[in-house]
Amino acid sequence: MIKVWVEELMQLMCVRDLPLENISAAQQLKRRHFPASLYKFREVNEFSLNNLRDATLHLTFASTFNDPYDSAVDFDPHFGTTHAELLLERTEGVSEESRLAILSAEDPVLEVVRYQHTQTDAAGQVGEEVLVNIANLIKESHAGHLAKIVTEMNKQLQNSYKICSLTERLDSLPIWAHYARNHTGFAMEYDFRFLPLENLVGLSLWPVRYRGVFNASDLLRGVRPGQPFNNLFGLIAALHKSPDWTYEEEWRLVLIDSPQEPPRNLLAPLKAVYLGSKISEEDECAVLREAFIAGVPVFKMRLVSHEFRMESVPHSP
Repeated sequence: MIKVWVEELMQLMCVRDLPLENISAAQQLKRRHFPASLYKFREVNEFSLNNLRDATLHLTFASTFNDPYDSAVDFDPHFGTTHAELLLERTEGVSEESRLAILSAEDPVLEVVRYQHTQTDAAGQVGEEVLVNIANLIKESHAGHLAKIVTEMNKQLQNSYKICSLTERLDSLPIWAHYARNHTGFAMEYDFRFLPLENLVGLSLWPVRYRGVFNASDLLRGVRPGQPFNNLFGLIAALHKSPDWTYEEEWRLVLIDSPQEPPRNLLAPLKAVYLGSKISEEDECAVLREAFIAGVPVFKMRLVSHEFRMESVPHSP
């Protein structure tokens, strides 16, 4: 389901020369929609127990996530200039009439190859099949070059921002299975609504938009060194995911940080803890111990008989 206010938020942020007033308006808009509860699912281990005890959330690089497209962007490195147009720019003596004929052809790149062949001393000595093969090799090489540019950009983005994923869902069977080790882990509940306006965690919390990979062509078009541009396009990319993930109803902490800085923990407004329905007795004791230190109540998920759903109940010793 598309949330209208999230689309409004993206319209504010997806501006080439992003003004400060747009960022301020976006921050105010998302704060008005902060959920009463967001959940972080974890399996039981030393690191998750430390986060529970210290009331922190762990932010790390997108390159470590289970979605290979996480935080990726798509863009046209030539910003609308076609392959044939680029080839013609490096071809001397092309009349405007020939240029228009080439670009309107069914296969413009092949037409460029044919035209260049007619300008050589070997004109007429090479058959059509050879020209077609040459055109195909040129197109394959160009496509590989473009893919490499986009891949390198995404590699940089996925190893720059620090991210922590949360969800509005506590009752999702797949989420408990995927992120809490088949219901044997636990979930931590947070309420971000009352953080001070200048708090870093609140400023870094954003909703996810399930519209596929973000195309950054419009934001990057015409960018020159030293000129202003939307340098938050990487943040925007981090908020885009495939519609396949819609069921997660995800929000994200996205920390704009140096790529050289390691993953980090941030203090977060911990509200409660929920034990998985299949948690072991040993792990349950470990979670209870850290929850006591953190000073938050503990609940346990219970599978409802004869129904594909769960409910939370207060933990009883």
